[in-house]
Amino acid sequence: MHELNMMDFEAAQARELIRRFDAGEAYLAHLDTLLDRSIVAARPGRLIIDSMYGAGRGYIARWLEGTGWQTREIRNELNPGFGSIHPEPIRKNLDETVEAVRAANADSGRPAFAVVTDGDGDRTGAVDERGEFIDPHRIFALALLYLVEKRGWRGSVVKTVSTTLMLDRICRRYGLKLHETPVGFNYIADRMMSEDVLIGGEESGGISIKGHIPEGDGVLFGALLAEICAHHGAMLSDLVADLQITYGPSHYARRDLRLKRTIAKKELVARLAESAPATIAGVTVRSVGTLDGLKYLMADDSWLLIRPSGTEPVLRVYAESSDARMVEALLSHGESIAQTV
Repeated sequence: MHELNMMDFEAAQARELIRRFDAGEAYLAHLDTLLDRSIVAARPGRLIIDSMYGAGRGYIARWLEGTGWQTREIRNELNPGFGSIHPEPIRKNLDETVEAVRAANADSGRPAFAVVTDGDGDRTGAVDERGEFIDPHRIFALALLYLVEKRGWRGSVVKTVSTTLMLDRICRRYGLKLHETPVGFNYIADRMMSEDVLIGGEESGGISIKGHIPEGDGVLFGALLAEICAHHGAMLSDLVADLQITYGPSHYARRDLRLKRTIAKKELVARLAESAPATIAGVTVRSVGTLDGLKYLMADDSWLLIRPSGTEPVLRVYAESSDARMVEALLSHGESIAQTV
């Protein structure tokens, strides 16, 4: 190893101390063990694939070759600067994706939707055929339903504390064990390596399933969305609407609030727990959790999570409710707390 560290790169290659290889073919073959190409090929659709100049570029289109699907890739060039965008698959970064979907659907062909992977390819987002952003909460829930109902899979479900309660409702319906972890895929990975986990993921879009590595994979879930739509013979917007009717409605938002100073999570959680209100926006606080930050669970199944960043003076505030107005009220409560820190 010492010799290699001191050696010229080309010389090391010439001596075959360094060997180049393309793991792509092996990875695509592995996807064939997790996905069903026959289902995808039975009902071909149109797909916009946005890799945000990241590591996921090319793979979804390659996996769909020969299935009859029409694909168009955008932001798929090698660009170490990510085209001066932040390669995170959230709505504010996806104007180009939405425009591409709307342009594709301006003709009379089959409706197109989009899947998006982030800079290192481990996270997923989507845009439906109407140009509406589909967040990871809904992708996670759609995947869980499909794997249980179509494939008959069993096992536990793992989600981070900031992820939708729709998953809780699905698990209750199908008798699945649900684990809630702190934010961070490492906590999900621990579960995946120690027990039979059907699916695990977090609100930022990192999701994985049994049979795969214990790490998020945006390419896998982009391709799985195509399979799900093909299986149902339905548009992505219709599947999300059905999900909302059966396991929602769910409105979700997150805000990152700048603080005047960095504050230790333990200190803030202790302070907030001591002064937890009995009600927020007129709704009773049913319980208070301290798994990661402070999470208020409301009597109407709404929730508010407040988590200080461990590395910068930022307070992350998350909220979910069946009522969009309640989401705003919960976020406003979080903002009022930030002003006192």
